[in-house]
Formats: sequence, structure tokens, C-alpha cells
Amino acid sequence: MIELEKMGRPAVAIVSGRFESDAVASSRAFGMPDLQWVVVPRIYRNLEPEFSKSQTEDAIDDLVGALTASIDARAPGVDTDTTHRFEGDDRHDAILRMNDAFIREDLGDGLFLHPPTAEAVEAMLQGTSLPPDHVVCDMPPGFGLATVEKIAINSVMAGAKPEHLPVVIAGVKALSKIGGQGGKSLLMSTSPQAPLLIVNGPITRELGLNPRSALGPGRDNQVNTLIGRAFALCFRNIGYWYPNQMDMDTIGTSRKFIQCIAENEEMSPWDPFHVDRGFKKDESTVSLFITDGELDVQDQGNHTAEGLLRNLAYGCTFGTRSLQGEKGGVQRLILMPPDVAKPVGSQGFSKQEAKEFIHEHARGSFGQMIEYMPLEGEARVSEHWKWLEQLTPKQRLEIQINVMDSPEDCSIIVVGADRAKTAVFPSGPSPVTEGVDQYRA
Repeated sequence: MIELEKMGRPAVAIVSGRFESDAVASSRAFGMPDLQWVVVPRIYRNLEPEFSKSQTEDAIDDLVGALTASIDARAPGVDTDTTHRFEGDDRHDAILRMNDAFIREDLGDGLFLHPPTAEAVEAMLQGTSLPPDHVVCDMPPGFGLATVEKIAINSVMAGAKPEHLPVVIAGVKALSKIGGQGGKSLLMSTSPQAPLLIVNGPITRELGLNPRSALGPGRDNQVNTLIGRAFALCFRNIGYWYPNQMDMDTIGTSRKFIQCIAENEEMSPWDPFHVDRGFKKDESTVSLFITDGELDVQDQGNHTAEGLLRNLAYGCTFGTRSLQGEKGGVQRLILMPPDVAKPVGSQGFSKQEAKEFIHEHARGSFGQMIEYMPLEGEARVSEHWKWLEQLTPKQRLEIQINVMDSPEDCSIIVVGADRAKTAVFPSGPSPVTEGVDQYRA
């Protein structure tokens, strides 16, 4: 639509009913407040062809009217005054009133918010040497300007501490670099993608990040939780990642209570992940992954490197392949506990060799991987895969293919306690690693 408008040809979008709030939010965020659209009742994907035609035909008069009418800006003016004052019977009552108001405006995550008073924000800013008005990036998916002060405000609301702020800033910066336009299309999709932050280097010990049973609540994961929550609030309130507006996930996922964890470097037989990414071991970093699910891979009795890796490779075979490009394989983030990593490393496998083994043995039925996408008449299927149309469903099921296109689509990070349970996450696009030290006070 944008390209058509640039060519001087008026354009009007057709918006499915559930996506109207997304259209409003997107038109504001992407600088198109005059964008025009017509609403139809049903989402076109998975819709019967006849109903697709009939609901479009029913909208023709509205489309013509929108194309010929004068432009009427849909978006009201934006209130630039962001200062709020709350009073109550006492301080506690005033904080409760603030929480009620912020939740009504969808500025929180449903949990208790700490008041971002001027004094609290000023204290938070002591955690970085950057000035408050420094623009770190424009934050996807809505591309709000992430200044240091805005990041500090959201960090205060999360209950984070000043020493946590550099990690949050680095995470925000990493998100802006991931994929095309910060992974905007993924983050706005109907699938349950969500970021996961992984910290490496000396700062993990300094802050007390937990590298063992790191995903979940509790005392040991307090720092993990606070940093992850601070990042998540930035994501919402700076990136405009609000449900049913710019986050159109169909069902949702608990992974959107974003986690920040540390690699268990002390119990790893290999160099830590940030060294693989070109950083020095004594540098501190944050790596940001976009995850799309989680699987617990159990291992009962394997003690050889090949046995452990073969079982893990089988655990990587779930999921789908894309038919929109020549390759179309998936990526996997593997959180490998020490009880798996140590035998693999001590029996002669480098991390790269382990990735190559997993890639080679993570094979499955091509037919099952593409079952979600009809081949006949589906315009998004690349010419590279058109030959599949000539095969029967049984023949497609019999084709064995690698789940990942290359070993580099597999990321191994040693995380966890001394138990042989590995977590595998579908992930992608490729992760981004950002240095933390540059943001410290």
C-alpha cells in the first residue's frame, strides 16, 4: 500500500475484523495517520474460497467510497504530557490507584508496578554513564524512540535496580538489530514468538543471575525475573507491543513474561556463547533470541556422547519447514545442561562438532513438516518446491530431510543444574549479541 501511495495511486486496505485495532496502532506507529481501510468480518487465511469472495464483494461499495472520499485522519492527536499524579489516603493507597490506572491503560503486565517517581528514575539512571535523552534505538515492532530515560522508567516499574539497567539497555539495542526491521513482522504475527535474553561474562556473577534452574520463578531467579520484566515493559511501552494492537498472537504464551538467564560458564566444557560470537571471555554481553515454542528433551540412561547427541537430535525434529524459499529450514536454540555437555565435551566433541552431529541426525519426514501448507494453488510456495505437487501424500511422507539447513542454524548454550534434561526452542531469525560494558556507569 505504501508503495502504491508513493506512486500517486490511492490505496485502501482490507482489514479483517479482529485486526482493526492493529490497523489503528500500526498507522500511528508507522507514520501513516491518514491510512484508510475497510473492515470485513473474517480473517482470510483458512477461509473457504467462496466466503473469501463473498465478503470481499460485500465490501466493494465501501472500498469505492473510501477511495473517492476526502482523507479523514483516523488517529486522534497524541497526548505528549506523560506526567501523572496520583493521590490517596496514604502512599500505599496512591500506589494502588496508580496501578489501577496503568493497568486500565494497558501499560503494565498484569502484575504490581512500582511507581516511577522522579527520584526513583534518577536513582535508576545512576546505573549508566549515558545521558537520559540519549536515543538507544527505535524499538520494534512500533518503533518508539527508546531513550535511556524511557528505559529507566520501565525498569523502575519492573522493580529492577540501577546495576541491572545496562543489561536492559543492551537487550533493547539487540532487539532493534534482529532480523529485518527488528523482527517486526514476526513480533506482530499471530504466532507465539517471544524474546529470550541470555547473559554472558563477568556481569552474570556480579549481578547474581542464575545459570542453573534459570527459567522460572523463585528466590534464585529474582535477578533473572527483574531484568526480564524490565525488558518486557520496555517492549510494551516503548515498542508498543500491546496484545490485539501490535501483538496479534492468536493464543499467547507464558514466554511473553520474558526471561533473562545466564549461561553456566563454570560447568561448560566449551567456550561460552559470547566468545563464539567474537567477544572476549572477560567481556559481558546479552544475546537475544526470538523463540517460538519449547520442548523438554529427556534422556534416561545415555552416557556416550553419540547417544546423548543422537537423542537430542531427535528432539530437534519437531516443527515445520518453509516452502517460501530455496532452503526453508528451521533454527534451534538448545539449552544444554552440564550433565549432557560434560560427557559430550570430554569424549572429544567440540561445540562445533556437536552442532554438526545434531544437524546431520536431526532428520524427519518432509511430508509431515509441510503438512500445514497446501501445495496446490498456494501462491507462496517457491518455484524451487513446485515438484512436490507431482508427488502423492505418501511419497512426500517418505522423503527424509534435515530439519536445519546448516549446523549454524543450531545454537548450543550450557544452562541448567546437574540433571540430564535439555530444553530445545524453535527460534529465528539469527540471534543478536550486544556488549553490555559500554552501557555501564
